[in-house]
Amino acid sequence: MTASLLNRLMELETAVSYTTPPPEGERPFTYQAGDLPILVSAPHATVHQRCRREKGEEEFTGALAQLLAETIGVHTLYSCYRLMDDPNWDRSSPYKTTLQEIGQSRDIRFVLDLHGMSNRHRFGLALGTMNGRSCPTFEPLILQTVQAQFQQTSQAAAKSYTDLHWDHFVLNHARFTGGLANHTITRFATEQLGIPALQIELCSSARVVERRPFSQWPTPFRGQPEAIQQAVTLLESLVGTLLAAF
Repeated sequence: MTASLLNRLMELETAVSYTTPPPEGERPFTYQAGDLPILVSAPHATVHQRCRREKGEEEFTGALAQLLAETIGVHTLYSCYRLMDDPNWDRSSPYKTTLQEIGQSRDIRFVLDLHGMSNRHRFGLALGTMNGRSCPTFEPLILQTVQAQFQQTSQAAAKSYTDLHWDHFVLNHARFTGGLANHTITRFATEQLGIPALQIELCSSARVVERRPFSQWPTPFRGQPEAIQQAVTLLESLVGTLLAAF
């Protein structure tokens, strides 16, 4: 099961060109329609620019979004070519405009926004709900689902870890709140579109199958298969939890 999952993620990630600009006339992001009223977003799957500074891709977030579309039928929106803006930072962007169009035309009822964080934080998963503002009705159910598979810890406790605890998670870490101060996708969906949303940050070991040779990150790297499998299982479980709550 794990080997086939990892191979499929590697195949799906080939649809993402980290540093290549989009062909003339094409957009740098892709939308795949689904059957469920849930959209999985991955706006940082490729290199992007924040305040004129280039930021590296958040590897395999695009593959994970595609996988969820393939296996359970969610809608997906993810960057597939280099972006000249940052949809998770800028107040407005073509990505957000497209998200708004999808939300209105497809009756989207929840947005899961996928991101990648470094292993240096030494925990596996960060959930951002804007301190409960982005999905107040769903937050208790989301926590219950995550707690069944990952161990909850605090930001203060995580600072004391000496190695990676990929099976631990933090809710509303100060760095990963989902948009208390910034113009994130989660904040945009919640405040501008009226759609509940959750920001999910996965550490490198829980998403990167194997670093591709043309990645912006120079060091060869392979994630932990067990961690990746558990991350995928969790994402699928979250979709199931949300569907049951609608």
